[in-house]
Amino acid sequence: MADMKENNMNDGVPSLDETAAEAVRLSVGPRPGAGPEKPRKDRRRIIIGAAAVAVAVLVAGGVCAHRAYESHQASVARQACQSAVADQAKAVKAYKTLLGSDATVAVLKTDAKSVKDAKTVDTLKRAAAVRLPAMVKCDASKAADLDAAAAKAAKASRTVKTDSKALETAVEAVETSKLDKTVADAEALYKATDGKVQDAKTRDALAKAVKARDAGAIAKAVKAVNDSKTAKEKADAEARAKAEQEAAAQAAAAQQAQQTRQRSYPSSGSSSNRSYSSGSTGGQYYSGGSYSGGSSYGGTSSGSSDDDYKINIDDLPVTTNPNCDGQHFCPLG
Repeated sequence: MADMKENNMNDGVPSLDETAAEAVRLSVGPRPGAGPEKPRKDRRRIIIGAAAVAVAVLVAGGVCAHRAYESHQASVARQACQSAVADQAKAVKAYKTLLGSDATVAVLKTDAKSVKDAKTVDTLKRAAAVRLPAMVKCDASKAADLDAAAAKAAKASRTVKTDSKALETAVEAVETSKLDKTVADAEALYKATDGKVQDAKTRDALAKAVKARDAGAIAKAVKAVNDSKTAKEKADAEARAKAEQEAAAQAAAAQQAQQTRQRSYPSSGSSSNRSYSSGSTGGQYYSGGSYSGGSSYGGTSSGSSDDDYKINIDDLPVTTNPNCDGQHFCPLG
């Protein structure tokens, strides 16, 4: 009864020994000479199918993993590229800001004649005319291409930064050279105006400004010195004109006095042919600066010598007759 119950309990359920034996048979295959067993074939097919599915899953997983890795690498490269492009944009903006600043614009208008070294102006013009590199784009899909774009952007950024530094240096060089010219001109003006200004304090202020190299103070002092120089030149010119007028007036007065004396005292040369007679039988005459008196009758003299009657004309009384001009008869008295 016990054996029957045990057999009844194990009906339909393989024992452990049977299970092990089945595993061995599946691993080593069917026994030689044994006939095909349909359940075993079905199980083998299931195992092969499962293995194929597993391989396919592994392959697909590997492909997906590789693609995920490449996507990650591209994402990292794109971020690096975008960062490099941002640096390039920042460098370009800084250069344009410097180029358009009031200081740079003013210095770019500087004439070569207003600086001590004209080469600084040429250098500035070249620094302001550089061609900026084109902006790099991070539109590639592969990490290698994005890395190349990032490297290109970094190189462009370094180039623009170098150009900005060159422009800044050129601007400073022109400003310094311009100040050097201003100082040199001011020093020359100081030396040239010694004793030529109306107010010497203006030259003292100029010397102080030159020593300080203060462009604003120099410009103010230069104007003051020039104005003082102009004022002195004007005052000197007026003084010369007044002196010339006074000298001319004195010369005219002296000439007028000389003419008056000439009219009052006729010269002997102009009176050599003048004569004056007092009567028919005797007379007096004036000739050649002497006065003779005597009488004649019938063409004979009275016996008196001419020397006895000569009179110096300077001893005669002087009368002024407006009709006496030295060319006509002028009666004495």
